Amino acid sequence: MTNNPIKILEKQSGLIRLLIYLNDNPPTNVQSIVDNSEIYPNIMYPSIRKAKELKLIKEEIDNSKYPPRTVLYLTERGKLVAQKLKEIEEILKSDRNE
Repeated sequence: MTNNPIKILEKQSGLIRLLIYLNDNPPTNVQSIVDNSEIYPNIMYPSIRKAKELKLIKEEIDNSKYPPRTVLYLTERGKLVAQKLKEIEEILKSDRNE
């Protein structure tokens, strides 16, 4: 397995989408991500695991509802990465219009 963060992002396409989604929708439970994003569960769970390994997200269990829900938050590091990804997304969107 590689320790190169760029290679990890390349291999984990859902990771980029997850970070951008969490940046736009903080905090979010896992079911909301499944219901409201284009991230499929079979891609999302490995992406969540990798994002936790990279210390980009943290999760907490919300016991105030039944059944309890896993809530995901961006860490400060995750917020920085997500903001940069959003900047790249905006550059690429604007480039299409030129």
